[in-house]
Amino acid sequence: MLTVGVLGPLEVRRDGRPLSVPSGRTTEVLVRLALDAGQLVSAERLIDDLWGAAAAGTGRNTLQSKVSQLRRALGDPALVSSGHGGYTLALDAGRVDALRAVSLAADASAARRSGDPASAMEAATEALGLFRGEVLVDAGDGEWLHPHRARLDEVRLGLLEDQAAARVDLGGGAELLAELEWLLGQHPLREGLWASYITALYRAGRQADALAACQRVRRLLVDELGIEPGTALRDLEIQILRQSATLDTAPAAAGTAAPALVVGNLPALSTPLVGRADDLAAVGRLLDSSRLVTLVGPAGVGKTRTALEAVRSLHPGGGVWLVRLEVADEATSILQLVSEALQLTGGEQALLDRFAGTETVLVLDNCEHVIDGAAELATRLLDRAPPLRILTTSQAPLGVDGETVYTVDPLPLADSVTLFADRAARMRRRFALDDDTTATVESVCRSLDGLPLAIELAAARVKSLSVQEIARRLDDRFTLLQDPTSRRPERRRALAAAIAWSYDLLFPDDQRGLWALSCFSGGAPLAAAEHVLTALGVPDSSAVDVIGRLADRSMLSVETAEDGTTRYRLLDSIRAFAAGRLEVAGQVDDAGAAHAAWFAQAAERCAATVRGRAQPDCLALVRAERANIDSALAWAAARDPELGLRLANGFGWTWVVLGDGVAGAARVRNALEAARDHATPRDQATGLLLAGWLEASAGNVDQAQDDLDGAMAVAERLGDDRLRADAERHLAFLRIQQGRPQDVLELAGRSVASYRRLDLPWETAASLLLGAFGSIMLGDTVSATRSATEAVRHLTPIEDSWGLVHAEAMLGAVANAEHRFADAATALTRAAELSERLGFVGQAALHLTTLGRVQQRSGAPDQAADTLARAIQAATTGGDLRIAATARIHLARTLRGVGDEGTARILLEENDRWYRASGGGDGALLTRCLLAALSLEQGTGEAAVQDLRTVLDEARRHQDLETQTLALDALAHAAAARGDQPGAARLLEDADGLHAQVRHTLDDADRFDARVAREAPLRR
Repeated sequence: MLTVGVLGPLEVRRDGRPLSVPSGRTTEVLVRLALDAGQLVSAERLIDDLWGAAAAGTGRNTLQSKVSQLRRALGDPALVSSGHGGYTLALDAGRVDALRAVSLAADASAARRSGDPASAMEAATEALGLFRGEVLVDAGDGEWLHPHRARLDEVRLGLLEDQAAARVDLGGGAELLAELEWLLGQHPLREGLWASYITALYRAGRQADALAACQRVRRLLVDELGIEPGTALRDLEIQILRQSATLDTAPAAAGTAAPALVVGNLPALSTPLVGRADDLAAVGRLLDSSRLVTLVGPAGVGKTRTALEAVRSLHPGGGVWLVRLEVADEATSILQLVSEALQLTGGEQALLDRFAGTETVLVLDNCEHVIDGAAELATRLLDRAPPLRILTTSQAPLGVDGETVYTVDPLPLADSVTLFADRAARMRRRFALDDDTTATVESVCRSLDGLPLAIELAAARVKSLSVQEIARRLDDRFTLLQDPTSRRPERRRALAAAIAWSYDLLFPDDQRGLWALSCFSGGAPLAAAEHVLTALGVPDSSAVDVIGRLADRSMLSVETAEDGTTRYRLLDSIRAFAAGRLEVAGQVDDAGAAHAAWFAQAAERCAATVRGRAQPDCLALVRAERANIDSALAWAAARDPELGLRLANGFGWTWVVLGDGVAGAARVRNALEAARDHATPRDQATGLLLAGWLEASAGNVDQAQDDLDGAMAVAERLGDDRLRADAERHLAFLRIQQGRPQDVLELAGRSVASYRRLDLPWETAASLLLGAFGSIMLGDTVSATRSATEAVRHLTPIEDSWGLVHAEAMLGAVANAEHRFADAATALTRAAELSERLGFVGQAALHLTTLGRVQQRSGAPDQAADTLARAIQAATTGGDLRIAATARIHLARTLRGVGDEGTARILLEENDRWYRASGGGDGALLTRCLLAALSLEQGTGEAAVQDLRTVLDEARRHQDLETQTLALDALAHAAAARGDQPGAARLLEDADGLHAQVRHTLDDADRFDARVAREAPLRR
């Protein structure tokens, strides 16, 4: 069932669910058809009405396109039917609020004339409830609207008169006076309202006032319109003079409850409220159960709009009254402001009498700067006027007994985009979201934290700027986000003014709290915030109170993680404002230095503890504070390079554990460059060691070689055995990436000897694990097992989870080399799961890669393919592109084995491009060999043979037995294809001899080309 609402912002619902109709002409077509629902409206009439002066140049095709858009929006083409040269909205008139209101108005008038005030009141009350603001507000500004708006406004006024008269007819008297006075203040020339008011005065025992009112209305009508009052008012005056019994209170009809008049002073909404359905429902429930509700939230979040919309549907007998306190100060009498809003004289007693007499809702807006006065008045009124309910908006709670506080949060992204699009379409009629603009609008809305005021101000700029230009100018958001043409108060038309209003209400220490928090990116832990607060002159004992007051005033958000840690975050706009005030105060460097110093201290703690039981704490800190660490590094690079290198070196191994290869290497190298002329040789060497490891893990082996050679040179120059052993250990890791196992064993062995002499158990274990890897590469499983087992003995008491998982995986690799595939899968599955659980993304990718190879070798290709796809995803996410390349090699071999040569070739080609760009290394030759072998099957034999010969020569130089074996197999395949069976047999004999030495890594099933070459004579 479809309903259409036009007595306010356009509202279209289908079975109670709101529908979105494109703004502009499409909406106008709907409104125009709705006003004649169920009746044919000719195409000519539609074009003349909606296009106005441009109608002559507007064809029916244009109208048809808008109708098509409307049908799609409504979800049922049959709802807009065509025929006989026009269109019909196939709705019963009662489904359009405007037509329903007109019908009810006629019913109300007829009921009054027939002497049935109860029915008149019921019909008028229902009809007035349909009016939600300015009528036809979304229908544009065409001339065709003028008579419709005038008619509907007149209908509403007539309903007000009929409702008031019906209530008087039902016996209303003194309790109606305040409401009728307000209505007459709004509509002083409505004789029906005057008649009800005069009758109510008489029934209240105020005959003289009633007669005076008769004289007042006579003068008003003569002065304004040049006419005398009508017959009804003249007859009423005579009845009052005669004290006619007909004016006495009439009994209400049995069972009839007289509803309140639609009174109050709520402004009509000029634009619809977007995205607050849940908030409105929640506030409505709170107002049902609590007499004092306070909406809190940051400046610009939409507290006032939400409050007004929440009470708009309420119809208490005493009305809903809005009192704006933004102009008040400590010297202002809030009681007087409330009395003036209700047009009451007589001070507090008159106000109490008014509120005590009938149920009333009072909205006190913007209480934050007069909280004490607002709280005192609210307490007094609620204590002495039980029917009263109060809704307040403030950036901080009033803090009185019985208060219920509701936080209005920024809009979620989807609603933010909808709000931007709606407001932009009102500024520029042709504005519409498409794929390109949607992404940019989402970025803008995220930058503006979902603050409705900021989003509306940004959307207003579409009159002169594209969405992309708006996004680019957000760096200077306070210049951009203002509307100089608006007549609203400054704090409602400029984001900076809105925030300044809140900022100026803060204590000096609280302002410094905002300065301190503006230094943090993505929020701050309490200890770091306290450190910066102290540097800005806030006493240690006051820091927590400052944070608490800022949270109470909605200036910051408090986020508590699952582990119980708390972070304090500023909205980006508040952060930018506070940063500007910090700069004006001349304390940017003080705050930046304190911020960087706190993270440098944290880095030194991590450097000392990340290899032990405190490892999870270090990892959690670095994950949570990535943005802050980057900010501290940037500040230090410009102002204190030595501190920056301390930061990078301190966090460096934590980045290794996290698998943060690319980004981690960049951070360390930038810090090294900035501190080039300042750092000590030892600090430089430490940075080079970390950069080299991170570069090697990310696949940049050439840069890693340069870094580690530089570190070794420093160690030799200083004659430092510990530093030399560290350089050897890191070089051993690099040699693994380069596929040079003999060098791995030599370097790892030398470093192990040094570490044992220096009694460094963690370093000893790390080198033993590297040596174990080298042994695996050479097929020496006995040595690999011995080294890995000893490493576990060293690591267990240290409680280095990362190292222990590597040791577990190493034992799995030994089982793989020994063809104990079930044991290998068990160990590697456990290692991968533990790595994922601990957040070791790069390590998880490595173990998944090895596990996938084990599954392939054990004859489970489907399982292997799934595992290797996970490994590639994990490695890519973690930035460990060399592991991703290794996983692609294994996946390509798996897919070739099941006949999917096409996907295998795509994977190998991607690998080849990556290895060429990254300086080669372990896997580069194997990739080229496998790619050339695939080319044999695709008819590029001669070129492939030449590639294979080149690969074979290089593999012999590097003693890469696996690649030599597979290259010889592929050359045998090519020889057999040419019919050279003797040549193929010689090549296979050589390959078989090499294979005997690498059976720990290469299976018969991997030798696809050997099988093809051996089967060639049989096929002939």
